[in-house]
Amino acid sequence: MAENIPFTLQRSQATHSVQVSIAETWVWEEKTVVQWNAAIVALVAKMEAAQDAEADYLAKRGEAYAAITALHALAGRCLRMAKNRYRTDPAKLEVIANLRNDKASHAGQIQDALEWESAWEKLDDEWSPLPGVTLETFKPQRLAAGTLLEAVTTKKTAWDTEDEQLNADCVAWYEAATTVFPAGTTEGDLIRSDIPTTYTPPSNPPTALEIATATAQAGGKIALTYVPGGGHDATSRRLEWQVVGTDPGFDHDTALKPTGQTLTGFAPGQTVNLRPRVGNPAGHTEGAVKTVTIV
Repeated sequence: MAENIPFTLQRSQATHSVQVSIAETWVWEEKTVVQWNAAIVALVAKMEAAQDAEADYLAKRGEAYAAITALHALAGRCLRMAKNRYRTDPAKLEVIANLRNDKASHAGQIQDALEWESAWEKLDDEWSPLPGVTLETFKPQRLAAGTLLEAVTTKKTAWDTEDEQLNADCVAWYEAATTVFPAGTTEGDLIRSDIPTTYTPPSNPPTALEIATATAQAGGKIALTYVPGGGHDATSRRLEWQVVGTDPGFDHDTALKPTGQTLTGFAPGQTVNLRPRVGNPAGHTEGAVKTVTIV
């Protein structure tokens, strides 16, 4: 989940509370107490949606990064083969002389692959530098990796802007309120002491998040729902599982979706232990284990 959402929620709740306290003296003309409350309710809904979006994002990110890593390695091998093949051909060697395939970022690695692809077209677009690898197979792989990275970037951008307006309102309210009520006044001191201007991470691990139902379904699936309200103050939410008789511990995990999710890939007759695990900088909390036998 986007790191700034918990802070904006913390700050907006404090702003609402202080605004209630000083409402008889002053109310910001741009947002009433009722409007503050409505905005907070909306942000909580957004934060819950962001928790689901996080699970989708993490899955997509893992897929994208694996694809880019594979593409980067393949482009590097192809480039080495090309430099070897054309080592005695100055004209063609010049085409690839400055290619390095050494960028560290994922976007940079895709750019390296594109540059190699362009050089490949100039060298010999019919050449296969490795068994089964042709320009016709390489290009779709490069395009697919780029599409995955773009999807990940889009999701992250959406998170980063999710709470932008409410946070801007908090900042504007604070500036107006501290102008109206200078330091040393009762209201001014209340505003400055009660409203955070920097995020304070939780001092305790999150509350447990519990599985409400875990139901085996045909086709090797497990459908899960969760008890609402769990995992308070969590910044990470994972669902762990263990196949009894096969795994020594909870060796598998995936991002947990608070609104529910379905796991796949199990075999009939397997017994599976499942447990939620939530965490924040202060520590982790595990939920109760649920056991399901696959049908």
